[in-house]
Amino acid sequence: MNCKCKDIIINFISSSKLIKIMKKSIFLLLAISYIAISSCKKDAASPDIYGSWVVLQSDDQGQLFNVQLNINNDNTYDWILLDQAEGHGNSHASFTLSENILSIINDVDCEGVGEYYVSVESGKMSFIAKNESCSPRAKALEWVWRKYLED
Repeated sequence: MNCKCKDIIINFISSSKLIKIMKKSIFLLLAISYIAISSCKKDAASPDIYGSWVVLQSDDQGQLFNVQLNINNDNTYDWILLDQAEGHGNSHASFTLSENILSIINDVDCEGVGEYYVSVESGKMSFIAKNESCSPRAKALEWVWRKYLED
């Protein structure tokens, strides 16, 4: 084989290898970028909890009573009995909301902070205690509430 042919073949092979290396490099760069972007913690929006919610509750004595929970824009809530229920009364507290964690920070009926996971979907809201030392408050809030729609 003459020298000119060898040089052409070597250059072709070299450029082929270079293209493969570049393709692999670009692919790896794209894959790493995708993984990095995908794994970034996305800020979860807080659920829209504000407004009025209702639920039929029961207590340990078997009493059934309707309750309205008004969650106000100033980060307070009013738990309001709509029916007579012996041993129960209305309640008012303030809270903070960070992503899906509601922290009750000021409640005259309970000492300490109560933390709840909150979820809103299809006109329903649920609370699940995350860290709560006040049993009556947990019994009052851990329900699936329906959005109250005024007539």
